[in-house]
Amino acid sequence: MSSLKLANYVGVSALLLLLGSTAQAQAAAPPVGQPLFGEWDRLNSIGSPPAASEHEVMHFGVEGNTWAGRYDKHPEPALGFANPPEGRYGVFIGADATSFVCQPAFPFYPCQNVVEVVEGTMRYYPPHQPPFDVRQQTIVVRDENGQEVMWQYWISPGNFACPWYRTFDEALAANPFPTHGDCVFPVTSP
Repeated sequence: MSSLKLANYVGVSALLLLLGSTAQAQAAAPPVGQPLFGEWDRLNSIGSPPAASEHEVMHFGVEGNTWAGRYDKHPEPALGFANPPEGRYGVFIGADATSFVCQPAFPFYPCQNVVEVVEGTMRYYPPHQPPFDVRQQTIVVRDENGQEVMWQYWISPGNFACPWYRTFDEALAANPFPTHGDCVFPVTSP
């Protein structure tokens, strides 16, 4: 990792600590002009059995022009998910995107309802394995009813996009059991 990237990771550590300690206290609505801000939830499932499913959580905050995020997983023993969940976590550093291209494979194409795009790198820390980086865009889409969905687009490696919701209840409603899979593969043609 370059010294600049390392400085960015170290420079936002206080913001990440704040995100972790105040996540429950955050208002339901993000600040005006920052729809990405706050908590996002996702049901990640390969279908059946429920023990293969995970409640993924992302928290985003912004300081100046730098967006920081924290990814982890929450236990859901009442739903039959693995408890404790697999221990992967991640740290995101990014900024408002300057190179967003609306891909025809996006479910929200032609992208007229996109309200914010942040691009950066997520460093994932899987248990008992070396960390790895993913270049990604987080794309917030607001429908005509005002509901927001954040699409996490793994640009490289990956080439897929998955939806995230403001609450886990919304995520469960959008992808009920047995899940059908809600990610888009591939986003761009090889």
